[in-house]
Amino acid sequence: MNPLSKLLNQQIRYNGPMSISQFMEICLLHPKYGYYTNSSPFGQKGDFVTAPEVSQMFGELIGLFLAQAWSDQKNLEEAVLVELGPGRGTLTADIMRVTKSIKNFPKKIYLLEVSAKLKLLQKSNLEGYQVEWIKNLNQIPPGPIILIANEFFDSLPINQYLKGADGWHERLIGIKNGELAFGISEQKLNIQSTEYFTHAVKGDIVEVRPSVEPIITEISNKISQWGGISLIIDYGCWDLKGNTFQAIKSHKYINPLEKPGEVDLTAHVDFSSLARSVLNCSISKLTDQGVLLERLGISERANILSRSLKADDLENHIAAHRRLTHPNEMGTLFKVMAILPKLSRMPLGL
Repeated sequence: MNPLSKLLNQQIRYNGPMSISQFMEICLLHPKYGYYTNSSPFGQKGDFVTAPEVSQMFGELIGLFLAQAWSDQKNLEEAVLVELGPGRGTLTADIMRVTKSIKNFPKKIYLLEVSAKLKLLQKSNLEGYQVEWIKNLNQIPPGPIILIANEFFDSLPINQYLKGADGWHERLIGIKNGELAFGISEQKLNIQSTEYFTHAVKGDIVEVRPSVEPIITEISNKISQWGGISLIIDYGCWDLKGNTFQAIKSHKYINPLEKPGEVDLTAHVDFSSLARSVLNCSISKLTDQGVLLERLGISERANILSRSLKADDLENHIAAHRRLTHPNEMGTLFKVMAILPKLSRMPLGL
């Protein structure tokens, strides 16, 4: 039992079972034992690899996509670039590099990051750019935003609800035989009768992210008032159902209740719940990541880059292209959705 396991055990014994969202928040953000406090999660030596770390092609194409979408709006206001959960800053660095000669693309960057350790990596990777770190979206000044959230929403805490014979119960984390274990609330919950819950049958689990609505509402308010675009890329689907709560350690899935604070905790994203929180804006069709990248010309870009590569470098390059686009890898697992001002031209590729 590691130190955070002991603390969680003590807290549950004193206060009773805790929600999954509370468990996730403690495990990821505890000031001493939290995952993002102590870990370097990205890359082959970490616990997982994100698309920007797979190949520079991802960030280059996304950067040009955003620049074209912003140009199409013909907005004369000065926009800023915002990234939520920027990891090591690789995606933002690639975007800024490929758009440096585009006159009307943002030069000021705002990064929403909670990890002090990751902030240091971002500062190093984005040296020479105008960067400001924020704790919430209210700290962004008035004006248009070009916002990207790549594998951000999957890390936000979830609550789970299980439909039993007598109605809905919350799935909680308690203690069994001295170990952390899943259970359900004793009392039935008074769940509002929304379509999300109405069509469920006995045994179904529904996941809800409490923090999604205020974040998406703030993003759509800014875009509807000032213009801009938000591009959300994550693994998930539309009208998600079932238990997707998961933990990753060294690129392998493990029990989410094992080694708290030492593993990354996430859950798949229900894009329909994101869309329901959008106000006074248009949203794009949900598109597979592989489809978008192919439409943006990743195969052509891959062929150009391959001309200067040999041996292992060429093999790794081919593998990266496959990983980003192939249906059996990131190509269909990851989805893309854009938020734009009403009546805006839908960007090419979506």
